[in-house]
Amino acid sequence: MADVVLQSGGKDLSGWTSVRVRRSLEHVAGDFTLSISAPVELDEGDEAAIRIGRETLLVGYVDRRTVSFSADQHTVEVSGRDKTGDLVDCSADLRKWTWRNISVLDFARQVAAPFGVGVTAQLGAVPAEPVEELSIDPGDSAYEAIERACRGAALLPVADGLGGLVLTRAGAQVTRESLIEGRNLLGGTATVDRTGRFRRYKVRGQHAGSDSLSGATAATVTGEAQDLGSAPARVLIVRAEGNVTRARAKTRAEWEATVRAARAVEVTLTVQGWTQAGGLLWPVNALVHVRSPTLGLDGQMLITGAVFQLDSSTGTTTELTCRLPGAFQPEPLIPRRPKKRGTVALP
Repeated sequence: MADVVLQSGGKDLSGWTSVRVRRSLEHVAGDFTLSISAPVELDEGDEAAIRIGRETLLVGYVDRRTVSFSADQHTVEVSGRDKTGDLVDCSADLRKWTWRNISVLDFARQVAAPFGVGVTAQLGAVPAEPVEELSIDPGDSAYEAIERACRGAALLPVADGLGGLVLTRAGAQVTRESLIEGRNLLGGTATVDRTGRFRRYKVRGQHAGSDSLSGATAATVTGEAQDLGSAPARVLIVRAEGNVTRARAKTRAEWEATVRAARAVEVTLTVQGWTQAGGLLWPVNALVHVRSPTLGLDGQMLITGAVFQLDSSTGTTTELTCRLPGAFQPEPLIPRRPKKRGTVALP
């Protein structure tokens, strides 16, 4: 079994009695909690890298240290996060709040640079054309600014495991091993939540007026979509910001229907050990085939999170959170309304 090593100050610390290391698409900063029944020379704020075997899961800092004792036990618990945690905690502090004709990658690099977080991109993921305008509000966190820019470019900002950020897309790889009940699944839970789903989605917005477009047509633009898997009486009206055309309103309505249906299903699966076939750790942002008659599953799902655990009762296990692939379909970008009156035809 591969050991968990916390590297800090040039020292490799191992022998942990309990381990919890998490990576997730839904939490930009990976995190860890490790316990040991011996003194360790670590302080909050120390740099730390977490490795399992030869693979580095995260590079960041110790956030918290807890020491406790009893008549027969002494325990030190340390927890921390990836360096990208600073992007979540801290406000973006920049010289200006609006950028024009800038690529999403360059924008993300400018926002992340003050925190010592490097930004890369999956090959071919970032659109070649620059974004016409990007704006953030004073007080927005650095991550909120980056995530907003990525949303319009169909990108996911994800910790790269080395203390940096990578701009990628959902489902970039496929696992080497399927997850099959009765073979390698220790257990699982499937939750289906109807509260976020609706039968009809109505997106309403406005469009800038022009000589050929005015009055009620410009003031009220609508688009609709349906989710036949939801109860007929359930309706959601979405107010779209920006300069909305009928086509964009319909696209936004279809996105709401698709993504909300996919996010209604969340599956948690537990496997023994930390690695899949071939000795590689279970990855995040990978498609995996899941077959579980008990949970009613037989098809591809997207691994959105992995928690590597060690404790005295179950040994080493990995808890995988999975969702339907459509759950991370990017949100359509609706351009801001132009500042000057122009001629724009509705499609």
